Amino acid sequence: MSKKIYYILLLLTSIISVYLGFNSTIIPDIILYLIILIYIIILGLILLLLRSNKKKKKKKKKRHLKKKIRLFFITLLSLIAIIMDIGLCLLYFRANNFFNRITNVKFETNNYSVIVLKESTYTTLDELKTIGLYGNLIDKSYEEAKKELKSKATIENKDYDSIIDLINDLYNQDIDSIFINENYIELINENDEEFKDNIRKLDTITIKSLNEKNSNNDINLNKLESFNIYISGIDTYGEISNVSRSDVNIIATVNLKESKILLTNTPRDYYVQLAGTTGNKDKLTHAGMYGINTSIKTLEQLYDIKINYYVRVNFNTLITLVDSIGGIDIYSDAEFVPYTDRSVYVNYGWNHFSGKEALAYSRERMTYSEGDRHRGQNQQQVIEAIMKKVTKSRDINTYLNLLSVLEKSIQTNMNKKLINNFINLQIKNNYDWTFESIGVTGYDSGNYTYSYPGQYLYVMEPDNESIDTAKEKIKKMLK
Repeated sequence: MSKKIYYILLLLTSIISVYLGFNSTIIPDIILYLIILIYIIILGLILLLLRSNKKKKKKKKKRHLKKKIRLFFITLLSLIAIIMDIGLCLLYFRANNFFNRITNVKFETNNYSVIVLKESTYTTLDELKTIGLYGNLIDKSYEEAKKELKSKATIENKDYDSIIDLINDLYNQDIDSIFINENYIELINENDEEFKDNIRKLDTITIKSLNEKNSNNDINLNKLESFNIYISGIDTYGEISNVSRSDVNIIATVNLKESKILLTNTPRDYYVQLAGTTGNKDKLTHAGMYGINTSIKTLEQLYDIKINYYVRVNFNTLITLVDSIGGIDIYSDAEFVPYTDRSVYVNYGWNHFSGKEALAYSRERMTYSEGDRHRGQNQQQVIEAIMKKVTKSRDINTYLNLLSVLEKSIQTNMNKKLINNFINLQIKNNYDWTFESIGVTGYDSGNYTYSYPGQYLYVMEPDNESIDTAKEKIKKMLK
C-alpha cells in the first residue's frame, strides 16, 4: 500500500512540475515537450518494472539478484524524476522572481532633500526658521513631498519661481535652507561646480508614485509584428526605481520578419518640448527627471511614433551585464583616457571591454569634436555588441545566468509572456540579427529651459532634416 501511495505522489509531483515548467516563462516550448516525453518514458519504465515484479511473485520464483536489479532501476528512475521535479520547481520560482522584479513598474521613486550650507550649525529640522521651496507642475510628487515636510516640522515657507534666486538666497543666508528634488542637485552643480561642496543634506523625504500605464504594449510576437523599445539609461548608480535624468535615449525598432534592429539615438541635450509642458523647451535628458513616461511621450511627439515598451537601466546594469557575458569587443576610432574614469585606457582599434570599461566608453564625449553626438554612437556600439553576444547563444543556461545578474538592475514594462515568447523565438529560430545605427543631429546653441528657468544653458538645436530621415527609417522598419 505504501508503495502505491509513493508512486501516486511521484506521478502527481511530476504533473505539478510540468505545469510549473509551462508557467515558468523561460523554458522554450521544445524543451518542455522533451521534458514531458522523458517523464512519460520514466514513469512508463517504472510501471513496467513493477508489473514485471508482480508476475514474478505469481510464479513464486525467487530470483533475489533480478529482484535487486529491478529495485535498483526503479529507485534510479524515481530519483531522476524527483531531481527533475526539484529542478523545474526551482527554475519556476527563480524565473518568476526575476520577472516580478523587472516588470514591477507600478512605482517610481523621487527623493526630496532639505539642504543647508555646509558651514551652518543646523542639525535638525526643528532648528530651521525659513525654508525655500522650488518645484514645477510636471513634478507630480512634489506636492505630496511638501505635505510630508510640513508634517515633520513647522518652518516658514517661501516659494520660488527661479532656482537661481533660490540658490542665491541660500548663499546669502536670506533663508536657512532649501527643499528640492535631488535631481536638481546635479543640474545645479553643472552650472556651479562648487555647489555640492558647499552644502549638506539635513533630511530626505522619499515619495513613491504610481506609474502611468502605457497603452501601447499590445504586440503579438507570434505574428512577427514589429515594435519599438525605448532604451533609457539614467545617470546614476543604486536603485533602478529612482527617477533621474536620462542620458541614454535610444529607440530600438525590432523587425522580426527580416531579423533587423534599427537603433535611433537622440542626443541628451536635444532642445525639445517636453510632453505635458508649455513655454520653454528643454533638454531631452531632463525629461527623465519627471518619470519614464515623460521621456516616452516626448520621443513619441518628436518622431510621430508609438513606443510599445521600454527598458530602463543605470550604471550598475551595464557593468553587471557586460561582466556576466564575459565582456564585449568594441572598435574605437580614437585613443583616449575617459574623463569619467581615468583608470581606463581605450586603444585605437579593437578593444575587449569589461563592464567598467564599457561604461566609461559609453559616457565619453570630451575626446570627440562632435561631443554628445559621438557619445551616442558609442552607446549604440555597446548595445549592439551586447545584443549580438547574448542572442548568439541557444543555451538556456545563458539566459538563466542573465536572470540572476539583472534582476535588481533593470526595469521594463514588458510582460512575462512577451519576454518568454521572445526567448523562445530566439532559441527556436536562432535569429542572426542585422543592426543599423542612426542618430539625429543638430547644432550647438544656448537657450533657456523649462527645468532651469532663468539660466542660459547649452542645448543642441535640432536639425529637422535629420529628424525627418529618422522618421522615415523607423516607419520603414516597422512595415
